[in-house]
This record gives sequence, structure tokens and C-alpha cells, in this order.
Amino acid sequence: MTLRHHTPTCLALLLLLLWPTPAPGGGSEESEPKITWGRPNTNTAYFDDNTAANVSTIVGHKASLPCHVINLDKKDVSWIRQRDLHILTVGIFTYTSDDRFKVYHPEESNKWYLEINPVTFRDAGVYECQVSTSPKISLPVLLAVEVQQAQIEGPAEVFIQKGSTIRLTCRVNTHSDNVGAVTWFRDAHRLDYDSPRGGVSVEIEKTPTKTTSKLFITRAGKADLGNYTCLPQFADAASVQVHVVNGEESAAVHKAGSATAHSDVRVLCWSVSLLLLLCQAWR
Repeated sequence: MTLRHHTPTCLALLLLLLWPTPAPGGGSEESEPKITWGRPNTNTAYFDDNTAANVSTIVGHKASLPCHVINLDKKDVSWIRQRDLHILTVGIFTYTSDDRFKVYHPEESNKWYLEINPVTFRDAGVYECQVSTSPKISLPVLLAVEVQQAQIEGPAEVFIQKGSTIRLTCRVNTHSDNVGAVTWFRDAHRLDYDSPRGGVSVEIEKTPTKTTSKLFITRAGKADLGNYTCLPQFADAASVQVHVVNGEESAAVHKAGSATAHSDVRVLCWSVSLLLLLCQAWR
């Protein structure tokens, strides 16, 4: 065998070993819903072409879907949920047992808003504003619902020396400053800031772009170890595992972590060396 024939194979194997694996992703884009506008500049009803066709909101907040109808006269405006064709409202009346839905129509205006309060993730989808003309005209509005995600700074496992202070910082980044109340749990138990143990406190900071909750537990002991969860009212929770260790245990953990990292490097180097030897053997 010659190196000329097998060098590309060696290079390909080396690239396969060293090249980072891409994260999964992808997905197909949905086609735009069809709009039946009606006929502008006539006496028949039609939709204002400045009406927004896409609305975004956050779980737990209010969504307001617009529908502006020109020349409505005595025709009825209805809101339909497209996924199950459920009639939600007709005129100012609601036709669903879900009291989160209602229509808002300012007097003497051409605006008919479908309001959903509070929004759940299942509410995402297309809603149609329909006018009972002949033929019927309809305006689909796409509601996108964002689920906020809490994040606790640092690694998924935290090692705290016995007698020191546990400090955990939970952040929720969002385009809204309302994530609701933020509650901390240890395992399945809600933390009691007024417990006889004492030394447990929380600081809350809110801005238009994020909410931050900082948990402090002084004089950490073995009873304080466990899984700590930051749970905002309108966001998904985040958790971290807290270990409380003595000085000797802390040193052992650090040494074990360093040994694992060195072991990973040795395995990679050994694999590369083996491939190089195979390439030399094919000469």
C-alpha cells in the first residue's frame, strides 16, 4: 500500500475526531396565513391594511390581538380560534366558558381587540377576525407565546465550605419586567426566610430587561445541602445542586476534578497518536 492512496483517509479520520459536533437544530418555516382584505375605497367592509398580523407575548401576561374594520355598518365582527374553529366572540359577546377571553371595542371606533389574559403556552397559534359580509372576509393574526426561562449563575453543582455563606443568583432575561413573584425551594420545601434557623435572606432587583433574585444562606451546614430551585411565577424554573463539605472534602473534590480533565486530554492525545501510527503503517 502507498501513502498516496491513504493520506486522504487519514486526514478525514483526524478531522472527524477533532472537529466539534454541531448542535442539533433546524425546522421548517410555516407559510403565511391568507388574508381576505375586502375591497378598499368602497362602501363595503374591509380591513385596515395597517393592522398588525403578528403579536408576541409572554406566558402569564395579556395578549391583545387587533382587528380594524372600515365600513362595518351593521355587520358582525367575530373572533375564531383556527386550530379548532372555536367561535370565541361575536360582536361584544363571548362564546366560550374560558373567561380569559373577551373582546375590547372602544365606543365609536372601528377597532375590535381579542384579549387573552393571562396567556398560556397553549394559546399560541392563529386567530381569525371575521366579518359577516357576503362573501365573508377574514384577517388571521398569529399569536406567538414566549416561555421565560430562569437561569442560576455558575455550574450545575456548587461545593460550599461548611460554615461559609451560600450565594445563589437567579436571573430571568426578558423584554418585560413582570415575571411575577420569585420563590426559592430546597428540594421540595419552600425556603422560610423567617425560620428559627435564621441567616436566610433574598435580594430582588428588577429592570425593564431582567429580574434578578439573590439567595443568601449564612453559616452553611450539612442540613443546608440539597437541590435549590429558583421558581418565578411566569417563567420556567432553574435548579442547582449544593454540596456542603469540610476542608478536606473540598480538596478531594478539586483533585478529582483536575484528574478527570487531565484524563480527557490523555484520551484525545492517545487517539490522535493511534491514527498517525496507522497512517505510517499504510505507507
